[in-house]
Amino acid sequence: MGARLASDPVFAQQAWRAYGIIYAWPLFFYTFFNNPHEIWIVWGVLLAFVIIPIFVLFQGKRYCSWICGCGGLAETLGDRWRHLAPKGRTSIKWERMNLAVLVAATVVTVMVLLKDSIGLLRHPATWGLDAYHLFADVWLVGILPVTLYPFLGGKVWCRYWCPLAKLMHLMSKAYAKLGISRFAIVANDKCIACTECSRHCQVGIDVMGYALKQQVLDNATSSCIGCGICVSVCPMDTLSFGGGKQRLVHIQPQGGASAVSPN
Repeated sequence: MGARLASDPVFAQQAWRAYGIIYAWPLFFYTFFNNPHEIWIVWGVLLAFVIIPIFVLFQGKRYCSWICGCGGLAETLGDRWRHLAPKGRTSIKWERMNLAVLVAATVVTVMVLLKDSIGLLRHPATWGLDAYHLFADVWLVGILPVTLYPFLGGKVWCRYWCPLAKLMHLMSKAYAKLGISRFAIVANDKCIACTECSRHCQVGIDVMGYALKQQVLDNATSSCIGCGICVSVCPMDTLSFGGGKQRLVHIQPQGGASAVSPN
């Protein structure tokens, strides 16, 4: 198989598609464009629609912390500014922007794939592809995030504009609501409200609010990427990773006994 691919001129001329080995659609936006070799189509479909959903089921949005190069840049070059990530309801509303980018990526992809069979889509598809390349690939991925690191923290692209991050968030949120997600951060009763977890969160989550209430932190109610910084900086070892339905111990102040309640 390897020897046959190496001698295949179509495959040999598409070495640039090696980005697609790690980066799934729609982050690697060109997975299905420009006459890809069939091996790239098969891998692209498998990665985006089979491997990523399974990964999200067990690990939530950890792709952003463990695998993605954009996330890696944010957690190295941008790490010194992680405490500057915007917090509060307004900043959470800003996260809706990556839904717009996901919708745009989906629409342009469909138009490009159908343009040869539907003539009316030819010019809109070309225009859409050029526009997406300029705004998403050049500005939203390459220029603006790095420029804004010192002002909005490192996870600017990942949090506000990445379409794959939004796609994984929707998957993880659905898994959590169905009760089958294996990703969550849980808290015990040791929180001292020092705010360290919330201050260091790269995506601006009020982690301390979850910890004080001993509320499970998952993607049903947050955009957590599972980086684990909040777990690491907690001086009381309050937070830990858990999965599925958690059973947390709530301290009853008057009776002196603890009650176990499912979440």
